[in-house]
Amino acid sequence: MIAFFASEVGWQVIGSGLHHDLSRQLLILEIDLEVLRERTNSKDLMAAMECQPLECLACLSAASSEVIFFHHLERAKGLTKGGLPEAKIRIRIVNYPESVMQIRSMKASAIGRLVTVCGTVVRIGVVRPRITQMDFTCNKCSTTSTRKFEDGKYTPPTACPGEGCRSKSFTPLKSTAHSIDWQKIRVQELQSAHRDSSGQIPRTIEVELKEDLVDSCTAGDVVTIVGIVKVINTEALAGGQKANNTKALFLLYIHAVSIVAKRSSAIRAAKRSDGRLKAEESDTEQMDESVPPNVTSFSNRDLQFIVKFHSDFAGHQFRHMVHALCPSIYGHELEKAGLVLALLGGVRKCVGTLDAVPLRGDIHVLMCGDPGLGKSQLLQAAAAVAPRGIYVCGNTSTSAGLTVTVVKDAVTGDHVFEAGALVLADRGACCIDEFEKMTSEHQASPSARHILSASGSMHEDCCRPCRTVKALHALLATMEQGEVAVARAGICATLPARTSVLAAANPVGGRWNRGKTVQQNLGLSAPMLSRFDLIFVMRDAPDAALDQRLSEHVLALHSGQVDRAHLAKQRLREHRAARGVPACSNALAGPSGRAPLEEQLLVYTAADEDPVPPQLLRKYIAYARAHVHPVLSDDAKQVLKEFYLELRRKAVGSVDSAPITTRQLESLVRLAEARARADLRQEVTRADAEDVVDIMKACLLDKLLDDTGVLDFRSTGSKSKQKEAKRFMGALAKRCQLAGSNLITTAQLYSLADDLDLAVPDTDAFISELNEAGELLKKGGNSYQVQCVSSASLGSTQTQSQSASLQMRF
Repeated sequence: MIAFFASEVGWQVIGSGLHHDLSRQLLILEIDLEVLRERTNSKDLMAAMECQPLECLACLSAASSEVIFFHHLERAKGLTKGGLPEAKIRIRIVNYPESVMQIRSMKASAIGRLVTVCGTVVRIGVVRPRITQMDFTCNKCSTTSTRKFEDGKYTPPTACPGEGCRSKSFTPLKSTAHSIDWQKIRVQELQSAHRDSSGQIPRTIEVELKEDLVDSCTAGDVVTIVGIVKVINTEALAGGQKANNTKALFLLYIHAVSIVAKRSSAIRAAKRSDGRLKAEESDTEQMDESVPPNVTSFSNRDLQFIVKFHSDFAGHQFRHMVHALCPSIYGHELEKAGLVLALLGGVRKCVGTLDAVPLRGDIHVLMCGDPGLGKSQLLQAAAAVAPRGIYVCGNTSTSAGLTVTVVKDAVTGDHVFEAGALVLADRGACCIDEFEKMTSEHQASPSARHILSASGSMHEDCCRPCRTVKALHALLATMEQGEVAVARAGICATLPARTSVLAAANPVGGRWNRGKTVQQNLGLSAPMLSRFDLIFVMRDAPDAALDQRLSEHVLALHSGQVDRAHLAKQRLREHRAARGVPACSNALAGPSGRAPLEEQLLVYTAADEDPVPPQLLRKYIAYARAHVHPVLSDDAKQVLKEFYLELRRKAVGSVDSAPITTRQLESLVRLAEARARADLRQEVTRADAEDVVDIMKACLLDKLLDDTGVLDFRSTGSKSKQKEAKRFMGALAKRCQLAGSNLITTAQLYSLADDLDLAVPDTDAFISELNEAGELLKKGGNSYQVQCVSSASLGSTQTQSQSASLQMRF
């Protein structure tokens, strides 16, 4: 090895990986094992690396040290600024694909071998000093001996090495102690590695870092570790009476030789010329804040695909990305578009100085509505496409599981952080399914609630479970600020959680009730709903022809018949085209004659029949987040400004309504930036802003405009029913005035409903809702009392009270 390293080919291996750790006065030599094997062509080297890694690493260290300090000293000084320290060289082996092993496959046969594992860092311990060697003095003859502590085990001498002395009493010389930095982390296997292991929890393993490897990663990073598998006796972990019973039990851990956090090589975004808006900078990493830490540098093959995709679909990249997201789910183009924009994200920026509070660029999306429409599959597809995606279920998640847990280390006794889903998804996407089921313990037992509800002693709304206050508060702060503040066990810290929350929720009653608001259907608080940039209400409207074609599509997918599935999807498109695309609400439409975004997304070409695979789509999204930092053009600003001001004018002016604030304007800006990123443009155009306005109209305005054109967040889904209820009660009041009585029979109610031709799906349910709202009071003998008609004065109707009451209750 000395002869090889001394040659020009060998010196290239040393020169490419040699650097100087000034703080620890160490020489670090990073060796790519694949390159070394190709250039040395030595079979003995690889055999020794596999069977005896410690001895092989020692040989490499000795050979490289000989060459650096004796053969190429001057060349080595030129590579390391600050001179060469008089110390051993630390060898860091990287790129050893033959040793790749899954954490769950690591058994006793791997002890002592060099392995490569990849996983997510879920726990970070504190950096502590470890004593490697120390001198001891014999208390009898004063002989000094040096002891080395292997693997951190304190082993004082058992007998004096002095001639003729058999003393067993020694005094440690603490001034001669040599210490190194030591840290322990816990790594969990990647989700893709254990996705096929049904019913098994993801495996974890402890990793030991020393010297220059400490603080090389943070919680949530995806790392590749090359290390030697070792064991530790569980007696060191157990205490008391358990110690005697665990002497023969050992735990596996990895002594890290090298650790590489997968980070992007993207350059930092250029600073704004006016000096007022600057991309947020980091003191520890030269990368944009929107790039996930598990994104590797892009290879030439990746860049070729990105260039080809951008050129082949020039001007239609966004449409093809929408079609490529979960192609097995037909339709829901706008919902898919919102998810794609959330994956792309906006630009995180600071206003003023870099120490100011940053403006988040993460986009949060909520999909709610009738069950069985593919919301969960869309979330899983988004998690698979995201450069860094975490998928969790709300009914099995806790506040600590979402944010961070403080646990006590069994060996050191320190309190350490264990990252939750939001922290693990930093600069990525956290997909939360069953969002409405994140509930705490019920206020009463199920049997008691059932009895009280059945007997009428308790209203059905009181029987619903209470929501976890801690989990909601954690989500509220994280979704807005992008960080998790922890104050537990004497530890006060703030962890980054710059993640896009993509949530799916089902209505409380199992079906979407159009007579109730989004807040009432989901049981979510108004502050929580206000955190979402986009809220999609998905409804299952009966359609015989569509249901027939959709059933053919689903059966073809399950039977594995690709041609039949393609034909069924083509029939679905033809049926949808025959019906005509529902026009987007023109209540706030601009003068532009462009086609709405929904019509643009319904266009399918031959290239759309073969969508981009999720792996390649993930690369494209990661590249856009890393290299594209768009700014708003003047035309885009004007479009967003006019739309926002129109929203303000249309908003309800009462105190009880949800106001339109600058939060909605910031959402529009983030969505417009994400739309520009889809086309890899550094400027947000007018077309981008108009597309975002179309999405905002479709997911909010069509469901929030009441009968008079007023915007009210409380009235989602009840616009038509409010209108019909007002018309019905107005006609009923006139009939009561003519009859001179405010009592009316059930038959007369049905007759009046038929005369008015009410646009309600169920007249019985409609009358029952009027009864529950207090507009009709049920009397004996199948009769009702009309409350809006005063019994004292049947000549006047309380129209103002009626209008206000209906708006509040429907």
